[in-house]
Amino acid sequence: MPVPADSAPDAAPAGPPDHDPSAGTLTHLIAERLTASDLDAESRAVLLAAFEDEAPRRGRMPGCYLQSVTVGGFRGIGRTTRLPLNPGPGLTLVTGRNGSGKSSFAEAVEIALTGDNARWRGRSDIWRKSWRNLHHGQDPQVAVELRIDGDSEPATVLRTWHGDDVADSTAELDRSGRTPAPLPDLGWQDDLATYRPFLSYSELGQVIGGKPSEMYDAVASILGLEQLAAADKRLRELAREDDAPAKAAKAELPALLALLDSTDDPRAQAAHAALSGRRPDLVRAAELVRAAELAAGTGASDESLLFDLRRRATLTGPDIEAVATAVTRLREAVASSDDLRGTSAEDALRRAELLARALTHHRAHPALDTCPVCGGTARLDEAWARDAAEQESLLRAEAEQVLTARGELDAAVRAVRDLAVPPPGWLPSEIAEAWNDWLRCRTVSDPAVLASLAVAAAQTAADAARIIRQEAAARLADQDDAWRDAARALAAWLDKAHAAEQAVPRLARVKAAQKWLKAAHEEIRADRMRPIAEDAQRIWSHLRQQSNVALGPVRLGGSGTQRKVALDVTVDDIDAPALGVMSQGELHALALSLFLPRTFLPENPFRFLVIDDPVQSMDPAKVDGLARVLALLAEHRQVVVFTHDSRLPQALKYLRLPATVLTVDRREHSAVRVRSGDDPVKQALYDAKALAKTRELPGDVVARVLPGLCRTALEAALLEPARRRLLGTGMPHTDIERHIAKARKLTELASLALYGAADRGGEAMTDLTRAYGAEATDHIRWCNKGTHEAVPFADAEDIIRRTADLAKAVRAL
Repeated sequence: MPVPADSAPDAAPAGPPDHDPSAGTLTHLIAERLTASDLDAESRAVLLAAFEDEAPRRGRMPGCYLQSVTVGGFRGIGRTTRLPLNPGPGLTLVTGRNGSGKSSFAEAVEIALTGDNARWRGRSDIWRKSWRNLHHGQDPQVAVELRIDGDSEPATVLRTWHGDDVADSTAELDRSGRTPAPLPDLGWQDDLATYRPFLSYSELGQVIGGKPSEMYDAVASILGLEQLAAADKRLRELAREDDAPAKAAKAELPALLALLDSTDDPRAQAAHAALSGRRPDLVRAAELVRAAELAAGTGASDESLLFDLRRRATLTGPDIEAVATAVTRLREAVASSDDLRGTSAEDALRRAELLARALTHHRAHPALDTCPVCGGTARLDEAWARDAAEQESLLRAEAEQVLTARGELDAAVRAVRDLAVPPPGWLPSEIAEAWNDWLRCRTVSDPAVLASLAVAAAQTAADAARIIRQEAAARLADQDDAWRDAARALAAWLDKAHAAEQAVPRLARVKAAQKWLKAAHEEIRADRMRPIAEDAQRIWSHLRQQSNVALGPVRLGGSGTQRKVALDVTVDDIDAPALGVMSQGELHALALSLFLPRTFLPENPFRFLVIDDPVQSMDPAKVDGLARVLALLAEHRQVVVFTHDSRLPQALKYLRLPATVLTVDRREHSAVRVRSGDDPVKQALYDAKALAKTRELPGDVVARVLPGLCRTALEAALLEPARRRLLGTGMPHTDIERHIAKARKLTELASLALYGAADRGGEAMTDLTRAYGAEATDHIRWCNKGTHEAVPFADAEDIIRRTADLAKAVRAL
């Protein structure tokens, strides 16, 4: 119905934007400002990284409207009852007396989506465990139907309970074409907390009545400003992390220098020298910490000392056991050779050797007739040679024992001589004479003499090497024991020093980012707060009806524990402390002014807002203002208000503001019933009937107003199938509202309702004529014409009846 000029509300707060919602996020704003800043690229990256969550969000709450709430066995509702809602912009009032069960529907929406309810926080465990409805024998359930952007079918959030505590519940989302998913896995928690689309009467008092810092946090979270605080905190943590090694290294250096100075080791003294300057020489100190020994070179002389000690500590002399074994073998071989001396075996060997030489001579001089030894005339012919060779073989077989003994003796001599190896080139002078005596054993030709000298010479050299080795090991141990502790402390300190050195460029970037963020904080906060403050003032201008309290700029101020929301309040143009001069109703109205603007933030995914009992403590004038504010919100959002106060629906009616009214009543055994109250079609028809029955009105007034009321009824009726059809295509809600807003004629609305497009008005009129007769389309034309000029009609009641019939028909399209 037309809104009288004297009661029309001001322009509504800005609706949802047509651009990407991410353009309004704080991270996007920071990125834009950084692009225009002179901050270096690496510091920018540090700052942007500080705005990222440690645990990346798995998803965002999609844009959605409420289509219905179904409740069973929960709070004041026994058997399962469904509250139907129109999933689109508009105002729905759910009315009913206290105890009727209406607030149970409001609480059900919140608990279905969040698993909690703000009204219950702080209550006793007994209260939290007495939430089940006593008249319902089955497990409670709450189901919320959502119309999600892009989905052609509604999605359902179902929460069920299996325990006595209200927290013992599970919830999952059943979305068309997708596998049902547990609600916590969807990543909606942050959006539900930040853009919380629920507000109860108890929360209104909490918004204003808490600590200044709590009020600040509530508003800052709406704006996403908690990200600024989180980013600043993250940068401080990074700065502490990067600065910690340098602080630790600086604090521990004096004790380390004292330890190195007190350590009697050339490496410790070198380390002390490297770290004592204005800028410690970490490279030099690192050279002194190596491998398992945690040691390294110092200077040339010191290195020579340590190197010589290490060589001496590894010096080994002759292997006494091996020498003793070899000498024992030699002595046995000498004894065997002596035992065979003068025996027939030895004589046989000599005779065999003599015959061998004679045979060799014979082969060289076969024609000799005389013996070359005695000069005898016996002929040395071939027959003699055969006999001599045979005799040699027999003699050699008899002499085999002597040959074996001689071979063993030679091998035993070689074994002893081989053990007398030359010393290393760096052999200490203290052992040189002893080692030379051992080496001279290699030149002794008499096996018996060799056997008598070798063991004593080897033992002397081995004893000298052992003494030198033990002395060097003792000196190394004295130095290494002290150095080991110092080296460990040096290595631990170097870890911190190197970490500090590596952190220097990072720390510089973090501090640059901190400096930039601190300078930009106030401006960013003011920019983010400005639209909220403007909307809050605009809302307050409606809610302050007949109040002498004026609300000026709303600002966020302070930081840390001094953070607060600064409210510029004047009473009769005199500055006054807000919370001290405002009545309870005014305070609740102020809380609404601060809460409601977040509804229109571009990044807010919720197309709906559920408000429970906002009218309490308000005087009648403020109820009128609340009605206007709710009407403004409903132009762009689905607003569902639960109230037992009859003043709000009455205010909407006499201010002629559109609203759908549902009534909830409760009968025995918690049987709750939802029935339709005034919807836009019925309200327009009701007003038309009231107009027709007002006999004192001049006929020309009725002629001018009645067509407009009938048109309003048909518009409201056509909007329902139009929105249903567009939703069925999967079109986002913002696009749907844009299409509907452009359809200014009834024929365009009819085209949307029939085809989902507004440019087929002529075709729509043809199809309507075919379906409902020419009378239906003639009536549409009459309504259109009558809104611009007076049109004749014979019977107002017949006109209203025809409008009601046509409205009923098109609502079912």
